[in-house]
Amino acid sequence: MIVHTILGLPMEGTKEVLETVTYLNQMDIQGIKLQLLHILKGTELGRIYLEQEKETEVIRPMTMEEYIDLVIACVEHLSPEITIHRLTGDGPKDLLIAPLWSSRKRTVLNEIHSELKKRNVWQGKMLGRSVL
Repeated sequence: MIVHTILGLPMEGTKEVLETVTYLNQMDIQGIKLQLLHILKGTELGRIYLEQEKETEVIRPMTMEEYIDLVIACVEHLSPEITIHRLTGDGPKDLLIAPLWSSRKRTVLNEIHSELKKRNVWQGKMLGRSVL
Protein backbone atom coordinates (compact mmCIF):
# COMPACT_ATOMS: atom_id res chain seq x y z
CA MET A 1 0.00 0.00 0.00
CA ILE A 2 1.16 3.53 -0.83
CA VAL A 3 -0.03 6.45 1.31
CA HIS A 4 -0.50 10.04 0.14
CA THR A 5 0.32 12.67 2.75
CA ILE A 6 -0.67 16.28 2.10
CA LEU A 7 1.65 18.88 3.61
CA GLY A 8 0.39 22.39 4.29
CA LEU A 9 -3.15 21.67 5.41
CA PRO A 10 -4.79 24.56 7.28
CA MET A 11 -4.33 24.35 11.05
CA GLU A 12 -1.61 21.69 10.71
CA GLY A 13 2.02 22.40 11.55
CA THR A 14 5.29 20.52 11.70
CA LYS A 15 4.35 18.75 14.93
CA GLU A 16 1.17 17.29 13.46
CA VAL A 17 2.88 16.25 10.23
CA LEU A 18 5.68 14.49 12.10
CA GLU A 19 3.11 12.76 14.33
CA THR A 20 1.55 11.45 11.10
CA VAL A 21 4.95 10.21 9.88
CA THR A 22 5.55 8.49 13.23
CA TYR A 23 2.14 6.84 12.96
CA LEU A 24 2.80 5.73 9.37
CA ASN A 25 6.13 4.19 10.43
CA GLN A 26 4.09 1.75 12.54
CA MET A 27 1.66 0.81 9.77
CA ASP A 28 2.04 -1.89 7.15
CA ILE A 29 2.72 0.43 4.23
CA GLN A 30 5.32 0.08 1.52
CA GLY A 31 5.44 3.61 0.16
CA ILE A 32 4.58 7.25 0.67
CA LYS A 33 3.90 10.22 -1.59
CA LEU A 34 4.51 13.61 0.01
CA GLN A 35 2.34 16.23 -1.62
CA LEU A 36 2.02 19.98 -1.17
CA LEU A 37 -1.49 21.35 -0.67
CA HIS A 38 -2.51 23.14 -3.86
CA ILE A 39 -5.24 25.75 -3.87
CA LEU A 40 -7.15 25.28 -7.10
CA LYS A 41 -9.84 27.19 -9.00
CA GLY A 42 -13.28 25.62 -8.81
CA THR A 43 -12.79 24.15 -5.33
CA GLU A 44 -14.24 25.15 -1.97
CA LEU A 45 -10.72 25.71 -0.66
CA GLY A 46 -10.00 28.03 -3.60
CA ARG A 47 -13.18 30.01 -2.97
CA ILE A 48 -12.40 30.44 0.74
CA TYR A 49 -8.81 31.44 -0.02
CA LEU A 50 -9.85 34.08 -2.55
CA GLU A 51 -12.57 35.51 -0.29
CA GLN A 52 -10.64 35.62 2.98
CA GLU A 53 -9.45 38.91 4.40
CA LYS A 54 -5.67 39.19 4.70
CA GLU A 55 -5.97 40.26 8.35
CA THR A 56 -7.92 37.12 9.26
CA GLU A 57 -6.10 34.76 6.94
CA VAL A 58 -7.12 31.17 7.68
CA ILE A 59 -5.57 29.57 4.62
CA ARG A 60 -1.96 30.53 4.00
CA PRO A 61 -0.01 28.65 1.36
CA MET A 62 3.43 27.44 2.37
CA THR A 63 6.50 29.17 1.03
CA MET A 64 8.95 27.01 -0.86
CA GLU A 65 11.40 27.31 2.04
CA GLU A 66 8.77 26.16 4.54
CA TYR A 67 7.85 23.23 2.31
CA ILE A 68 11.48 22.16 1.87
CA ASP A 69 12.05 22.32 5.64
CA LEU A 70 8.96 20.18 6.23
CA VAL A 71 9.88 17.62 3.55
CA ILE A 72 13.34 17.29 5.06
CA ALA A 73 11.87 16.76 8.54
CA CYS A 74 9.57 14.07 7.12
CA VAL A 75 12.48 12.29 5.39
CA GLU A 76 14.55 12.36 8.60
CA HIS A 77 11.74 10.79 10.64
CA LEU A 78 10.53 8.31 8.00
CA SER A 79 11.52 4.67 8.28
CA PRO A 80 14.00 3.58 5.58
CA GLU A 81 11.71 0.57 5.08
CA ILE A 82 9.14 2.86 3.42
CA THR A 83 9.82 3.83 -0.18
CA ILE A 84 9.40 7.51 -0.96
CA HIS A 85 7.54 7.75 -4.28
CA ARG A 86 7.10 11.53 -4.39
CA LEU A 87 8.58 14.59 -2.67
CA THR A 88 6.37 17.13 -4.39
CA GLY A 89 3.79 17.46 -7.10
CA ASP A 90 2.36 20.17 -9.27
CA GLY A 91 -1.24 21.23 -9.70
CA PRO A 92 -2.69 21.91 -13.15
CA LYS A 93 -1.27 25.30 -14.18
CA ASP A 94 -4.60 26.52 -15.54
CA LEU A 95 -6.29 25.80 -12.18
CA LEU A 96 -3.51 26.71 -9.74
CA ILE A 97 -4.25 29.71 -7.52
CA ALA A 98 -1.48 29.14 -4.97
CA PRO A 99 1.30 28.52 -4.22
CA LEU A 100 2.55 29.58 -7.63
CA TRP A 101 6.13 28.51 -6.91
CA SER A 102 4.96 24.88 -6.94
CA SER A 103 4.52 25.01 -10.72
CA ARG A 104 8.34 24.99 -11.01
CA LYS A 105 8.61 21.32 -10.02
CA ARG A 106 12.18 20.80 -11.27
CA THR A 107 13.38 23.82 -9.24
CA VAL A 108 11.62 22.54 -6.12
CA LEU A 109 13.13 19.06 -6.48
CA ASN A 110 16.60 20.51 -7.10
CA GLU A 111 16.29 22.69 -3.97
CA ILE A 112 15.16 19.71 -1.86
CA HIS A 113 18.09 17.64 -3.13
CA SER A 114 20.53 20.48 -2.48
CA GLU A 115 19.26 21.01 1.08
CA LEU A 116 19.36 17.27 1.87
CA LYS A 117 23.05 17.25 0.93
CA LYS A 118 23.82 20.55 2.65
CA ARG A 119 22.18 19.43 5.91
CA ASN A 120 23.60 15.90 5.72
CA VAL A 121 20.13 14.36 5.92
CA TRP A 122 19.13 10.82 5.05
CA GLN A 123 15.93 8.86 5.38
CA GLY A 124 15.45 7.68 8.95
CA LYS A 125 18.24 9.82 10.43
CA MET A 126 15.94 10.96 13.26
CA LEU A 127 13.89 7.75 13.45
CA GLY A 128 12.82 7.04 17.01
CA ARG A 129 13.67 10.50 18.25
CA SER A 130 11.06 12.89 19.58
CA VAL A 131 9.21 14.69 16.81
CA LEU A 132 9.41 18.01 18.68
